[in-house]
Amino acid sequence: MKRILVVDDDPDILTLERKILEKAGYDVATAMDGRSAVGLACVADFDLILLDVMMPGMDGFEVSRELLDKKGGALPIVFVTARDDSESMREGFRSGGSVFLSKPFTATQLIRIVGDMLGNRA
Repeated sequence: MKRILVVDDDPDILTLERKILEKAGYDVATAMDGRSAVGLACVADFDLILLDVMMPGMDGFEVSRELLDKKGGALPIVFVTARDDSESMREGFRSGGSVFLSKPFTATQLIRIVGDMLGNRA
């Protein structure tokens, strides 16, 4: 079973993503801030991280850069964010992200992107 870490400071979004992914058969862990996400990703193996950009304290780009340094870029990251401007996208790709999923999203969009990233598209 593929393991996914979902990181978002909005508990409603976090719950929504977790429920959608678990229903699709994924094992899901969650974190509500960047520091917790880095801690979890460093002690557990995940196949993918869904990462909000705009979080207090450590933002998603900082989390991605730190994980890139600690894990050597081996962990695919999907930014799930309301920020879809070109500068944010450039920063996301520079910081180690692979894909942007814009909020609001549908369950179908989330499952399709996760499936594509994990090579098990339904």
